[in-house]
Amino acid sequence: MTNKINGLDGKSVRAPEPSAVTRARSSTAGETGGRPQPGTAGGVQITESARQLAALEATLSRLSQVDEARVAKIRKAIEDGSYTVDAQATATKLLVFEHDLASLVRSAR
Repeated sequence: MTNKINGLDGKSVRAPEPSAVTRARSSTAGETGGRPQPGTAGGVQITESARQLAALEATLSRLSQVDEARVAKIRKAIEDGSYTVDAQATATKLLVFEHDLASLVRSAR
């Protein structure tokens, strides 16, 4: 099956004939050079650290993301007027967060 594609000058464009593709060895392909190892499906291998991360992710997904008891305690304090904000602690935590975030951005470059 072929599709006609017109070039810029209105003439049809011909695609080159299919040829064998050779794969260059790449250092980014991992220790195996991108070749499947015997006994693996399609050459995909999952490292032990990837397995541990998957198990951790599964565990975390089952946990509640909201501490209901803490929310109830803060809600009650707001309602009865006893909730106070420590501005110094909040500012310090914001500055630490910003510093950590900037460090992550710099290390990603």
